[in-house]
Amino acid sequence: MSDSKSPLKITDADLRSHQVQEYIDIQAYHSHDVGPVTDRPWVIRVIYANWFYLAICCAIGGAVAWAFTEPFFDDSETSEGATIAGILIFPAVAACVGLFLGAAEGIMCRNFLRAIKCGSIGLGVGFLGGLLAILPTGLVFALMSTIAVSFWDNPQPDAMPTGIALLILMMGRAAAWSIAAIPAGIGQGIALREKKVIINGLVGGVLGGLLGGLLFDPISLVFVTADGQAALSRLIGFATIGCLVGLFVGLVEGWTKTAWLMMKKGPLAGKQFILFKDTTVLGSTPKADIYLFKDDAIEPKHALIYNRGGKFEIEDCVTADGTYVNGKPINRHVLQHGDQIVMGKTVLEFSVRDADTNS
Repeated sequence: MSDSKSPLKITDADLRSHQVQEYIDIQAYHSHDVGPVTDRPWVIRVIYANWFYLAICCAIGGAVAWAFTEPFFDDSETSEGATIAGILIFPAVAACVGLFLGAAEGIMCRNFLRAIKCGSIGLGVGFLGGLLAILPTGLVFALMSTIAVSFWDNPQPDAMPTGIALLILMMGRAAAWSIAAIPAGIGQGIALREKKVIINGLVGGVLGGLLGGLLFDPISLVFVTADGQAALSRLIGFATIGCLVGLFVGLVEGWTKTAWLMMKKGPLAGKQFILFKDTTVLGSTPKADIYLFKDDAIEPKHALIYNRGGKFEIEDCVTADGTYVNGKPINRHVLQHGDQIVMGKTVLEFSVRDADTNS
């Protein structure tokens, strides 16, 4: 039996042992304990779903476009005002939907610098693209209208066709709006200079414009008044087109995403951030790709996530407070599906599509 009064000796090998390092890591994690992490109510998750807030914002954009163009419409007779309205309709709707589509993500993330940048570029791209779309949309709609009239048994001036003629007219309007909605969808991607976001916006714009245009004439049948006034019909039609463009842009982003972060704890708990860039910056500056505000422990450029051919690696930017993955401080770490990232009091959960094939 050793002498109980003999001094305790700790060697350099003891200090460098795996058990000691693990204990230090655990203590470091507990010093940054963020408390319990629970799932947000489904209502919050829906509100923070990009397809939802993009649909709402773009519907507002369509309504704003109606407010700008409606003074130029005259339902009582064919006039110069109607011609001006016909010229303005596509650029106005594409510009306003592009504005609200571009600004939506920044507004939801409290990143007003991004909202102003993407919204402004979305407005400009939408308006110029809408002007360029006048010729092809006019040709498509004129062709389909001519075909519709040929199938109309008893054509009447200023009357809505019926039967197959109405269906052909609806298809023509749908095709025209699918073209006109493209510039509304791609503005945000152009602002971010991200090819994948541009493609998502293009596909979402085509699908949203196609379905919205298809519904335009049925909406007209329901909401045009007995004396031929169509103001309410146009309002609902433009808002519906905007709503569907935003909805499909959000849905396409969800369908094509490969990896994303879900904020489990923090000011935007329940919000999902899609990792679409080769290098994603996480930090407390509005210039960061993922803006983490209201957390004093997070530095302006706190961590980077690299997409290395489908493998995602997180790197701490030599921060004082550190970055933790699954309770352990890291310098670099290859992320796996379900990993929890802690920075300050913010908790993010990493997810990757087809986790079994990427693990």
